[in-house]
Amino acid sequence: MIRVLLLVAALGCALAAQDHHYWTHQFGTRSGLRGGAVVGGCDDTSATYYNPGRVGFLRNDSVKVSADVYQLSVFSMPDGAGKGQNLSSVRGDIIPLAASGVFLFNGAPGHAIGFHILARQYFRARVSARREASLNVIDDARSPGAEDYIGSLDLTVGTEEYWAGLSYSWALTQWLSVGVANFGCLRFDDLDLRITSRAVNAVPDAFGADNLTSVAFWNLRVVNKIGLALDFGNLKFGFAVTTPGTHIAGGATVSRQLSVNDLDTDGNGTGESFEASARQDNIPTRFRTPWSFSSGMDWRIDATTLAFSWEWFLPVGRYTAVRPESDAPFIRGGVSGGPRAEEFLTVYDGRRGVFNLALAVENRWHEDWAGIWSFRTDYGADYVRNGGQFFLGVTSWDLFHFATGVAYTTRNDDHVPRHEFMVGLQWSLGAGKGDQPVNFDNPSEQNLLLGRNETKAISYFAIGLIVGYTYFF
Repeated sequence: MIRVLLLVAALGCALAAQDHHYWTHQFGTRSGLRGGAVVGGCDDTSATYYNPGRVGFLRNDSVKVSADVYQLSVFSMPDGAGKGQNLSSVRGDIIPLAASGVFLFNGAPGHAIGFHILARQYFRARVSARREASLNVIDDARSPGAEDYIGSLDLTVGTEEYWAGLSYSWALTQWLSVGVANFGCLRFDDLDLRITSRAVNAVPDAFGADNLTSVAFWNLRVVNKIGLALDFGNLKFGFAVTTPGTHIAGGATVSRQLSVNDLDTDGNGTGESFEASARQDNIPTRFRTPWSFSSGMDWRIDATTLAFSWEWFLPVGRYTAVRPESDAPFIRGGVSGGPRAEEFLTVYDGRRGVFNLALAVENRWHEDWAGIWSFRTDYGADYVRNGGQFFLGVTSWDLFHFATGVAYTTRNDDHVPRHEFMVGLQWSLGAGKGDQPVNFDNPSEQNLLLGRNETKAISYFAIGLIVGYTYFF
């Protein structure tokens, strides 16, 4: 019975970090306003990330700095902790800057080196809930009448991932260019979950349970990109392949604690009390990312450019992201023959395949002014869990992004670009369904004074300000 209780203990799956979306952020101001529809015709320093093959076609040394300067995001799960117990998270975040640059070789036309530093993932959320009621949740033989019931939830999740890389590109002809890029990727995942339940009678006697889980995860890996670009003037094409990450280093601290005080968990009429807890530090980690294949096209018609890009991310099957090194006991307090810590501290991960696409329109009103509009999908690569296994995080909602903005370019006397300023807005909408992290309805002793978790609707909204500046040498 104890093993079953541990396996079904809530792990905050419904509000897992948004790490299973691949296109939440775009990198570079024009690329962000275009929604990533730049694989075919990226003509600025962002090509280092999207398609290193395009870098060979650039004709000016340049440095770009851009960011979602401020982003307001709202997550909502009605009845997420029981009827009338809505879960929500409202956050205002300053998204870290992205910077990129391209340097050309005067003595070797067509050869170029680029660099790109970016925040590939950035997501934070915190929710809490509390229910107080007079309920008869303890068997009357041990506690007659109703008890004062208190259930509480505190959940904080976060994901951050930063990439820094270099690229080399070579324009083999006036219409064909190839390139490669190498990125170092540093990732952080955090989870802090606290679920407590109490029933207190008039004596007073206290019955209850604590379910506490904490994960602090980091991993360093290397990812490579190979790109090819075709340029036929008004018509441009691009293709890129991203390899899975190669592990470099990583570590995690994982702890879980389940404390039970005088609850009849097996229905035999007698209350049980026990402590199940374990913590391990500096556990080696792995983090796998998929092969991905992307392509795009730019078609310029007079002063208007139509752009389209897609990217296909292959599945990543279930794997062990954190495996404890020792096999220490997990059950304390006189209980013998219980499960080992490895069974409950092991963290898994996995992703299904995803296909995303982006559409954009850029219209140049004047030599120095342009307007941009875009739409892109951002489907969740959630992986179905089973058997109570502990996963890094699964997001079960899909996102759709809309962006618009303007670009202004200043020029030298010979009309060569000197400075470029861009500003715009991005709206993100999401909807889906997910399991409750906890349910305070119909609590029972057999379920640690909690109810059975149910599937509920989820909604997500975010708005961000995008600004950027490019200096042409």
